[in-house]
Amino acid sequence: MKHVLMAATLVLVAGTTVGCGGGDKDGGGAPAAASEKEFCDTFTAFSEDMAGSSTDDTKAQIKTAKEGVDKLAEVGTPEGISDDARDGFEIFVDTIKGIDDDASEKDLQNIDSDLSEADNKKVEAFTTYYADTCAPDLPSDAPSVEEPTESPS
Repeated sequence: MKHVLMAATLVLVAGTTVGCGGGDKDGGGAPAAASEKEFCDTFTAFSEDMAGSSTDDTKAQIKTAKEGVDKLAEVGTPEGISDDARDGFEIFVDTIKGIDDDASEKDLQNIDSDLSEADNKKVEAFTTYYADTCAPDLPSDAPSVEEPTESPS
């Protein structure tokens, strides 16, 4: 079995998701006053948990994802997040929470099939916010593209 839920989750993070519509910053939904560090740490932990989840058990992956978004929803987003990015966060959380516990690999592969153009733009705003805000805190094991290369003698 492939890493279907992990891939579906990464697809969501990359900007294609299905949602129930987002919450607003002042109304229901997750808190809107997290510190940037707490937000980044929680989202990074979620990503690491997904990467480490069982690849042979879709139900376990779904459980891991739902537990992770529960933590994300508990922490919420920082105050400076734009309305569109905040809505994208809510769409992401709602989508993962809405996955059926018995979803098939096919269901997970089609997780983005109902996304409206407006919701897609909101999720893109969220992923851009996440990358801009948290990227400096993420480890980078990849060599720099600009590293000098030795030429053959």
